[in-house]
Amino acid sequence: MTISIVIPVYNEEKHIGACLQSIAAQTRRPDEVIVVDNNCTDRTVEFAKQFDFVRVIQQAQQGRGHARNAGFNAASSDIIGRIDVDSRLDKHWVERVLKHFRDDAELAGLTGLGKTAFFPFINTPKSTLFSRSYYWFVHTQFRAVTMWGATMAVKKSAWESVKDQVSTDDSIVHEDQDLSLWIAASGGKILQTNDVLITTNGQEYRFLPKLLHYNKLFHSTRSLHVQNGNLAKITNKLSAVPLMPGFVLSLVLGGMLILTSAILFPLDYVLIRSKLLNNRLS
Repeated sequence: MTISIVIPVYNEEKHIGACLQSIAAQTRRPDEVIVVDNNCTDRTVEFAKQFDFVRVIQQAQQGRGHARNAGFNAASSDIIGRIDVDSRLDKHWVERVLKHFRDDAELAGLTGLGKTAFFPFINTPKSTLFSRSYYWFVHTQFRAVTMWGATMAVKKSAWESVKDQVSTDDSIVHEDQDLSLWIAASGGKILQTNDVLITTNGQEYRFLPKLLHYNKLFHSTRSLHVQNGNLAKITNKLSAVPLMPGFVLSLVLGGMLILTSAILFPLDYVLIRSKLLNNRLS
């Protein structure tokens, strides 16, 4: 069984090196790594080409959905892994992804957890709080397991079966949730596992405007799949958590995260300005 990893990029020179280093350190190297250049104007592509196992392709149509589609269509392996450029893979990521697909012939999609640092300049302790609460919230709303674009993998055959239906409009959908719901509605099995781990910066989740934007996309994704009938098809699929406890906890955790973001946004701004000033003085 072979695996390709697809990484959509747009002006990510600060992250691409560490991301690819984590791939180079895998206990089982992927058969193919595709970096999708989505009109980068910085040195992202230059840095990516320093890794001899990387193939860079270009996608002129702007947007994460378009970049993902280009990478998935170019992938030649049995399994297509998809990560974000700020993801740092656990060294066993590829090995464990392949084991799950080998052990379960019915598996169409797989997703994992991310260790995320939320507070400014505090890297320890890392926490899976965001990704766990994210899954609980989404599972209770969709009553299905959906994949997280920062750490996910799909069978090439599953992708081929839905690629003409998925949306590429980033202003309407979470492209990872949209893909998941199309696969689930077609009868594909998706698994969320705790052993396919990444570490992600997670800084964008601190800011209230970004959280509100993601919340808006979640609701528009859900509305789209109510209208197209997909949610009705997957309503009886197994959810990973009991619905009522999951719903209550997701609201509590979601409120805590939004409140924390609102409080820390001005604090973060002050700390960043102070850090920059100290760097200049030194």
